[in-house]
Amino acid sequence: MIDKQITNILESYKKQQIFKIEDFLLSEVDEDSLQEIIDFVVSNDVSQKTNFSDELYDGNEYEGVFLEGNQYLLFSSEGKVMIIDMLSEAHGVNVKDTRVQFDEENFIKLITNKREVLNWIKNYKVDK
Repeated sequence: MIDKQITNILESYKKQQIFKIEDFLLSEVDEDSLQEIIDFVVSNDVSQKTNFSDELYDGNEYEGVFLEGNQYLLFSSEGKVMIIDMLSEAHGVNVKDTRVQFDEENFIKLITNKREVLNWIKNYKVDK
């Protein structure tokens, strides 16, 4: 049985955003990275710069403090989290199809329940 809160969170997104959430979970979130991602998300800008200096995005395409992954950038500020598919953006895909924003609490719920979220995506039709 899938947690109702996960269903409610995922149903608030459009089809393309759900595909990005799935791709992010598959490419960026594993047992080794989960706690680091959570720590980054709940930290303020100063802590992010200090504690994650080796993993921060250092290019000039995006302004702000971003945790850099394999394909995605992760941004977190004032209770909001955004994932950006930087590879797709680099290949000209429209921003509305490459970025997904979350409330911090919902983002953490999704990444800490990765298996359940992927199962929901696999088993439910998304018609938005």
